[in-house]
Amino acid sequence: MRYCNRTDIGNSIPELTLLQLSNDDPAAEQPNESVIEDGVRQAEELVDGYLRGRYVLPLDPVPTVLRDAVVYLTRHWLYQRRPEGIVPDAVKDSRKDTIKLLESIRDGVVTLGMPTGQAAPEPGEMRVRSRRKQFTDDTWKGYP
Repeated sequence: MRYCNRTDIGNSIPELTLLQLSNDDPAAEQPNESVIEDGVRQAEELVDGYLRGRYVLPLDPVPTVLRDAVVYLTRHWLYQRRPEGIVPDAVKDSRKDTIKLLESIRDGVVTLGMPTGQAAPEPGEMRVRSRRKQFTDDTWKGYP
């Protein structure tokens, strides 16, 4: 299940900027779709890494908060492809905020509000039950 599509990326990054960030050929007139696709794939895998163990993947329907997270992570990845360029502060900040959000989702602080969505149990979780104390502290006082 895809978290975002090409239109979502295009809405976040102006077409000319997208052309410059994705295409290594200075004479190119169109953005390099395979580079954009690679950035989206990496962002989706990162998001899946945070969601595994808490939610059953793939998610259907995809919450808009995850779509936005993938767009922000892809945008950052495209900017960092250009080491000679400066990554805008807004792009850096949106990546930091997105990672914090994903950590909050992973830790159960933020839920995705899935319609059928019960969180998957954590691996290795078990329930323990114990009986009431048979001998109280008062019972043991008489013994040295």
